[in-house]
Amino acid sequence: MSDNIPFELQERIIKRVLPVKSLIRFRSVSKQWKSLIDSPEFIADHTVNPAQPQHLLVKYIVDSNDDSLPHDNSSLIVPPTIIDRIFSILDCSHGLVCLYGDFRGPVSRSKMTVLWNPSIRKSVGIVIPNEFVVLGFGVCPKTSDPKIVAIKNGNRIDSKAVVFTLSSGAWRSITTNLHLPLNSMHLSRKPVVIDGVIHWIAFDNLPRWIISFDLTSEEFGEVELPDSLAHAANLSISNFKGSLSVLIYKEAAVVCDVWTMIKTGDPMTRFTTASFKRESERIIRFMKNGQMITEHICMRPRNFPVTTLEVYDSYSEHRNYLRVSGFFDPHIMKTSYTESLLLLNHSVSIIYDDRDST
Repeated sequence: MSDNIPFELQERIIKRVLPVKSLIRFRSVSKQWKSLIDSPEFIADHTVNPAQPQHLLVKYIVDSNDDSLPHDNSSLIVPPTIIDRIFSILDCSHGLVCLYGDFRGPVSRSKMTVLWNPSIRKSVGIVIPNEFVVLGFGVCPKTSDPKIVAIKNGNRIDSKAVVFTLSSGAWRSITTNLHLPLNSMHLSRKPVVIDGVIHWIAFDNLPRWIISFDLTSEEFGEVELPDSLAHAANLSISNFKGSLSVLIYKEAAVVCDVWTMIKTGDPMTRFTTASFKRESERIIRFMKNGQMITEHICMRPRNFPVTTLEVYDSYSEHRNYLRVSGFFDPHIMKTSYTESLLLLNHSVSIIYDDRDST
């Protein structure tokens, strides 16, 4: 970049315009540029830039003997093999993908999360304290510090939880401070993080609630649902254009009502209804323009259940096949992420729990 352009202006340009791969290369231009790009302030500002492109991340397994399945998609490049098997993609926040699976440690097996930045191909593994099996992940919007919260599933309301912050590299205990009218509480294993708040579905048969965890205040909260949602059996939560949404499948799962909470604290309102002409079709993601990414399960030759991904417009009912097919869950795992520089200054490592979590 020309020496005639003030460095402050250069900083604003590269922060708003350049993709992550270009920024990584530009670190070798000069010591001044490397110091700028590596600085926590630049990384934080770049991470919250709304102009960053969004990518759909998919891990799947195809049958090499089945010519009806596409093979022109690049496979997911997984982080270093510190996980014996990746069971699931927990969630994604600020360009970091959180993976969850088994880990064979020096003494015994345990659970582990891996915070992975696909844009810069860096990852950090965090061993989960024993007995804490319900997880949530997100990046604190105020500090840009990645956090993991772990809860004991099925415990009483006054159960304890633990939280991990990457900046400290340690777990610490917190209280749930919940006041739900339930004798016991089970949480869904698939959380959704929106605007710095993690959400789970909580249930003890019916009714259902939504439990939240604020990544800034580190406090739990409750989202009360209308009766029509709280007593629905086939219910899930998602992120619809930056707002918490609730999906309810009914009529043999070929109709899905989409409810949204436009602002935190507002009541849920029904936004749209999607009608599918095929059974076993589910909404897995919403795009920025409101279109849906759906998965459809069908049977292929040799009686294998295969999942395909499509972009679906509920108004025109137009479908765009994404040319991604693979064997049925748990092999297909999907999330969306934006490019970021988080973990740039972290080495690939495993962080063990050095506290007594019993």
